[in-house]
Amino acid sequence: MTAAVRPPDPPSRLAGRQRVSRRWRYGLMALLVACLAVAGAVLPLVWDLLGAFDQFPKLPWLQEWLARWPGVSWALMLVWGTAVSISLVALLSLRSGWRGVALVVLLTLVALLWYLHMPHVQQCLALYGTGNICNTWQWVFTISLALATALYMFVIFLLSLSALGLLFTRPDEEAEGNPQSR
Repeated sequence: MTAAVRPPDPPSRLAGRQRVSRRWRYGLMALLVACLAVAGAVLPLVWDLLGAFDQFPKLPWLQEWLARWPGVSWALMLVWGTAVSISLVALLSLRSGWRGVALVVLLTLVALLWYLHMPHVQQCLALYGTGNICNTWQWVFTISLALATALYMFVIFLLSLSALGLLFTRPDEEAEGNPQSR
C-alpha cells in the first residue's frame, strides 16, 4: 500500500542501500572469522568445562543404555549438538521470542544430558581396535565442538549488538524516520 503513495527510490539511494548492506555483510563475516579464531584459542577451556560436567552424577540406566551402541551414541551426540546450533541460528533469523529460547534451552539440556551419559570417544580404541575410525571420531568431535563454540560466540556478539541497538537497523532507515535529516 505504501508503494502506491510513495514514489520509487532514485537509483543513487538504492546504490547507497546496497553499499550499506554490503558493508554490514562484510562486517558480519569479519565477526564470524574472528569468532572462529577465538574459538580455536578457547577450545581447551571448553574441553575442561566438559570434563568438569563429566564429574556430575549420572543415571546408571541411561549410561548402560547408551553404552550398548557406542557408535550410535556418538553419532547422535553430533546430531544434538547440530540441533542446538541450528536452533540458535533460527532464534536469530526468525526472532521467535520465548519459544525459540525455550527450544534452545531444551536442546542444550538434552545435548548435555546425552554427553554426560554416552561412552567417551577415547574408549573407541578399546572397543574397535586401532583403526582410522577412532581417529576420525575424535577429529569430528573436535571440529564440531570448535564450530559450535564459534557459532555460540557469534550469536552472543550478535545478540549484544542487537541489545545495544547497533544491529537490525541500518543508517538509511534511521535517516528516513528522522525528519531533521531531510
